[in-house]
Amino acid sequence: MDFGFIFSSAAGELFSPTTAAYALAALGLAVHFGYSGLLNFGQAGFMAVGAYGFAISTLTFGVPFFVGLLIAVICSAIFALLLGIPTLRLRADYLAIVTIAAAEIVRYIVTTNQLTSVTGSANGLAAFEGGFYSMNPFPEAPISA
Repeated sequence: MDFGFIFSSAAGELFSPTTAAYALAALGLAVHFGYSGLLNFGQAGFMAVGAYGFAISTLTFGVPFFVGLLIAVICSAIFALLLGIPTLRLRADYLAIVTIAAAEIVRYIVTTNQLTSVTGSANGLAAFEGGFYSMNPFPEAPISA
């Protein structure tokens, strides 16, 4: 058993964008469930709004990476305000129903065939990895097993 390969693979996953996304989602869930005690199933909807805001702004409008991140945060905050103002006094099961319904509405909107040119429909958006590769501080090296 090659422990060096196992530890290097684990260290590589530790600093990946996927790990950062899951960490942010876990922090959001900790605030919702732990701090406020409210049941919210709509976290995926907020993540989707932010992700599509980032991807559409960088692919369609060609904004820089950090401006795209700011746009993603603003889009998610606007969605939170639109959803939060009418549901401010809901508790327990009713809040859970509204938030899961909002997440499903976001999913239906981005997967409709009429918006395929904007959102990519069920295939999603691709071709924005160039900005991520250019920000990599480590030199590219061939992977050897």
